[in-house]
Amino acid sequence: MAEEQTKDYSTYYIGGIILVAVIGVFILKGRETEHLDMSAGSSVSEQAFDAANERRIASKNTFE
Repeated sequence: MAEEQTKDYSTYYIGGIILVAVIGVFILKGRETEHLDMSAGSSVSEQAFDAANERRIASKNTFE
C-alpha cells in the first residue's frame, strides 16, 4: 500500500533563517569600522599628537 509522503519544510525555514542571520552578522561586522576611516580631522589630530609626543620625548633628554 502506497503511503503518501508529506514534506516537512520546517527544516528549510529554520536553515534559511540561520543563513540570513549569519549573512546579516557578516554585513554588520563589515560596516562596524567604517566610521574609523582616516578623515581630514583625524589626520590633523594624529599629527598634533605626534608633535606633542616628540616634544615630550625631547624634553626628557632620552635617545630612542
